[in-house]
Formats: sequence, structure tokens, C-alpha cells
Amino acid sequence: MTVQEVVTRVRAAIDELMENDSEFLSQSTDEMNLTRVIIDKIGYALQHILENAPLDKLDSTAFEELTPTELANQFSITEDLVGVLKLPTDLLRIIEARLSSWSQFPVPESDRSQVYLMQQDTYARGSWDRPVNILTYRGKDKTLEMYCAKTSADTLNFVFIRKPALNSYDAEHMSATVNVPAPLEASLIYQVAGLSMVAFREDIAATCFAIAARYMDPEQTKGGNNE
Repeated sequence: MTVQEVVTRVRAAIDELMENDSEFLSQSTDEMNLTRVIIDKIGYALQHILENAPLDKLDSTAFEELTPTELANQFSITEDLVGVLKLPTDLLRIIEARLSSWSQFPVPESDRSQVYLMQQDTYARGSWDRPVNILTYRGKDKTLEMYCAKTSADTLNFVFIRKPALNSYDAEHMSATVNVPAPLEASLIYQVAGLSMVAFREDIAATCFAIAARYMDPEQTKGGNNE
């Protein structure tokens, strides 16, 4: 989907929700500014969608894996077989972090949780057959600690989503691609519409956000939409 397609569909959604109230779009100042505001909100809406969408609405277009070079520089296994990964500074969401000896991917826990305290006890901590992932902070760096590897030769499979650049779209590049998974295109349209209407202090913003959320619902069927 291009920036131009996003603008066109957002304007259509706003126009439809305005119904017979044409006062907003009839004001020349608002009309001139609307496209600019829509483009400005794409990055913010995309970040929200990618961070909050259920996994079954995402696809490989949103995913990245660390390169061998990045893994060599950022991942290590300690003497007591704890995997440690320095996370990318632009990390938005972890999709999978699995050591090669693990049969499952545990959802990361906070370093403020009781689970993290248990990892300090070698008898209570996770292991290769019941692994535990912990998000921690080491100074300014955010890391993922993995309890525990089976051997020091374990490798890491790390799949994640990067934060989209918030100001990467502009009116000079309307043919630029907006990398949103196809199942989430409608959700993005209404999220952008909602953010745009907040900027203009229009009441339909809440309706736009509600529709965007429904499109992220994993139970939402293809036939039951609101466009």
C-alpha cells in the first residue's frame, strides 16, 4: 500500500463517517491541511498497529531476524549457560526468541517479576526443557536473558519487529510503500483517520479508533467489516 493509497482511503473513511455533515471538509483551511496531517500520522498509526496486533494478523513482511554479524556482536552465553542478547535500540516487539536447544518460546517476563527473582537460584531457574526469558536493563541497554542453554554451543533464533520511522513519509513521495501486513490495512486506515481527527478536534476520532481496534480483533471475519 502506498502513501497515496493511505491518503485516499483515509479521506474516504472520514467522509463516510461525517455522513451529511460537510462543514469540516468544506472549510478550505482544513481541506488544505488534511492531506498533510494524514501523512504525518501514518508512522504513529503503523507503530501502534504493529505493536498491538495479534500474531495471527501479522505476516512476514513485518518481521526481521538478526544477521549473523549482529548475533556475533550482541549475543553470548555465560559460563552458567545463560543466554544474553543486547536488544536493538529500535526494537518494537519480540516475536520469537528461542535457543536451539529449546522446544518452545516463552513469553518474556519483566526483571521486576517474581519469575526473575527465581532465576537467581540455580535450582529454581529455567532450563533448556522449561525455559524462561527475562527482559532486563543494563545501564542504558535493554537485554534479554535466556535461562538456560543446554550447552555453550546453543544458537539463537530471534525474530522481531523494528519501530517504524515516525516521520519517514511526506507529500513529495506519495508512491512510497507503507509496509503494513495486508490483514491490518483497514485497521491502519482507521487508526490514521482517528489520529487525524484528534488533530482537528473532531468527535468522530473515537469512532475511528473503535473501528481500527475491531479490525485487529482475531475473531474479525473477512465478511464482517465496517468500511
